[in-house]
Amino acid sequence: MTEPVVLDHDSACLRGNPLGDPHRRPVEVHLPPGYDGTRRHPVVYWLPGFGAHPSLGNRALTFGTSVAARLHRAMTDGRIPPALLVVPDCTTAYGGSQYLDSAASGRYAGHLAEVVTEVDRHFATVPGPGGRAVAGKSSGGYGALVAGMTTTLFGSVLAFAPDAGFEHCYLPLLPGALDTVRAAGGVEALLARRDTGPHDVPFMVAMSLIAMGMCYADTPTTPRDALPCDPDTGAFRDQVWQRWLRHDPVRMLPAHAGRLAALRLLHLGVGERDDYGMHWGVRALHTALDTHHVPHTYREYEGGHHGIEHVFTEALAQLWRVWGETETGACAA
Repeated sequence: MTEPVVLDHDSACLRGNPLGDPHRRPVEVHLPPGYDGTRRHPVVYWLPGFGAHPSLGNRALTFGTSVAARLHRAMTDGRIPPALLVVPDCTTAYGGSQYLDSAASGRYAGHLAEVVTEVDRHFATVPGPGGRAVAGKSSGGYGALVAGMTTTLFGSVLAFAPDAGFEHCYLPLLPGALDTVRAAGGVEALLARRDTGPHDVPFMVAMSLIAMGMCYADTPTTPRDALPCDPDTGAFRDQVWQRWLRHDPVRMLPAHAGRLAALRLLHLGVGERDDYGMHWGVRALHTALDTHHVPHTYREYEGGHHGIEHVFTEALAQLWRVWGETETGACAA
């Protein structure tokens, strides 16, 4: 497996973003076996989860190999179609963007669209949504779902343990996050630990809720005011929570069912006992998709939120039936 190509993308959408985050972003591109720049290949856009490095080249654990190496081997063996694997950088100062255009965090949906254009310009790709899939885990799975709902960029969506059913995946985390904020000395004191640590699980959970509040804000705001409850008193802010809920895929579905139904592939997967309650939210989304007659595949697998990289290959194998021979490298450029 060769080293990835890394594009240096100057993002017009991220210039002057509210958090002052960089507008120059790397785009990691893993080339498929046999790529020669002449034959066109489809593209899988992989969206990392909250707090993850924007890369498929790193191993999650000491054991095993990277996700990129696993998928490259699966392409070589013919288990999944040969395709470019593209990883955009949509991280923010608070850890993640949810791949949304946010008044408080920046225009990351727009940035993702820019990346698609940039990849088509630099590489021999199958143009158009039919030759593109978007996939990801956790916040990345959420971003893939929302991209499938709100854009026509992608013809296939694969979402693993996506944020959905916000009452299940966010509300139960709030009390512990408030304890972490109070122990740190307040929201600003917690944010000051981004560079110094410790970056333990309670810190990451609290940071994730702060990030979600910023992503789901419809006006510029502060991390403190973006939370659905007062971090000092715990008083619930229903108006803020309702803003969050407008971004819940379960609630978004009725308005976007037609677009999802037009996808060539929609796959949902989740662990049976997800550490963050994602399994109940994804079950609710699965039920809602059935109610709205949206074709999709659904799988629950053993385990929780972490260590699920082995399921990616099986899910991506479904792209054989939607891409076929024409869109897996047989077209002349």
